[in-house]
Amino acid sequence: LTRRTLMASVAATALASNTAARGSTAVPAANRPTSAEPSTWTEDEKVWVVAREAGAVTEQKVIWRTRGVIYAFRYPDSPIPLVRFKGCDQQWWRPQDDGSYLRTKAFITYFTDYETDEILEEFTNPLTGKTVVPTPNSNRLRNGQRLTKRGWSHNDIEKAFPDYYRQFSINDIGMNVIGESLTLHSKVNWPEPLSRRPYNQDNTHFARLDDIMDTSIDWVPSHGAGHILMPRLSKLGMDDPDQGQGLWHLEKYNGASYDDLPRDYLERATAEFDNFGVDPINDKEESRLERRIRRAVSGETGAG
Repeated sequence: LTRRTLMASVAATALASNTAARGSTAVPAANRPTSAEPSTWTEDEKVWVVAREAGAVTEQKVIWRTRGVIYAFRYPDSPIPLVRFKGCDQQWWRPQDDGSYLRTKAFITYFTDYETDEILEEFTNPLTGKTVVPTPNSNRLRNGQRLTKRGWSHNDIEKAFPDYYRQFSINDIGMNVIGESLTLHSKVNWPEPLSRRPYNQDNTHFARLDDIMDTSIDWVPSHGAGHILMPRLSKLGMDDPDQGQGLWHLEKYNGASYDDLPRDYLERATAEFDNFGVDPINDKEESRLERRIRRAVSGETGAG
């Protein structure tokens, strides 16, 4: 056995006992809406609904499988597909006494060939001609995010910019019932010192409204999609906005276990990341976000 194969085998065995338990455990219904019409929901009820659809209202681990396509373009040309990607966003949800929620999270994404979906060992960018060895896109948020009546917030950002999130509300998240589905549409915002131009990120989640309202189950099958407009794609040979912009098209699926992840992805991730499947809440090293904030506040150059 190669070292990678051996490590993957050992890690996969350990993960088998670390998979999130899903089933018929009842969930608290204190802030469950009594109406199926979002326009009548209170802010507390909206927070509960978002937590149900995007994660959990009980303390548990949530596993999101991610996949999609990355496009690149340089005006006035139209976007062209560069690569695909496959990944996993693991989240640890914790309800708080005030009705809010804390989630720590860790994600690992591998870039894959557009035609075969095999993990890339090398890539030549057709816009720049630059050949790179793509490294995984990964991050661990040890200080987590909070979901409150202000909507989503990063604890690290709030510490550095205390007034920033006062302008937002849970009401900023668009909520619509279409047929049997509840859709949640939100935008990702950054304080000006952390903003990169051009940039935009929108996400939409989908789930059956009946599943959300059914408090006899602790896991709501849901999925989502979104886009991320980036000023550059450094990992894919585009280091300068003058070379063109990147556009991520993202799909995500709330999986029941690690069995829902691609086998090649799981073997690679568990072999290369010793902390795969481990809650980052006790991490000692600063996250990419913390590093980015530190550089922005101190005036250091370089992306986080």
